[in-house]
Amino acid sequence: MKEYRTELKKLGHRVMEKMDENLGLSKGYIKNAFDGGVDNTTFFGTKVSHYPPCPHPEKVNALRAHTDAGGVVLLFQDDEVKGLQMLKDGVWTDVQPLKNAIVINTGDQIEVLSNGRVVPQTDGQRISIASFYNPSLKATIAPAPQLLGPKVENKAIDAAKYPKFVFGDYMSVYLEQKFQPKEPRFQAVKAV
Repeated sequence: MKEYRTELKKLGHRVMEKMDENLGLSKGYIKNAFDGGVDNTTFFGTKVSHYPPCPHPEKVNALRAHTDAGGVVLLFQDDEVKGLQMLKDGVWTDVQPLKNAIVINTGDQIEVLSNGRVVPQTDGQRISIASFYNPSLKATIAPAPQLLGPKVENKAIDAAKYPKFVFGDYMSVYLEQKFQPKEPRFQAVKAV
């Protein structure tokens, strides 16, 4: 597990560098934002989950939809039993399990910097291993200034859609509002 986590953390760094590149940010921008100005203070954790078959699926619509509060989630999901879904264009779609693949989810903090759902299964038990690459609790998260565009008449063409906040404050709000709509969380953390 230690070797797996070490390699996954390296993958997380590479993924964030590609995000930097694709967003037109300087190399290391997202990692530096996550470090909160102090090198290597990001949180990298791994959670192993076991989901047994649901004995009464007729009594369950689905587990509640949620977003991931952190930055980048590297998910090694079961390669035979479905369970992860994503919302695209208003429709929930299964994320097809692939053998020996890592699914990359972006969390709320990547959404902010750049300006999931699980359903009950009856056809077998499912195992997933999620590794979370999250900002330091002291990191300040805000839309990258380079992505806000030039100002015209003292107003940014692409105004910030999210407030500036400290990740630890966001997590406090997230823990209370995880299964509620995401947008009010940003307003609540803005008030902290």
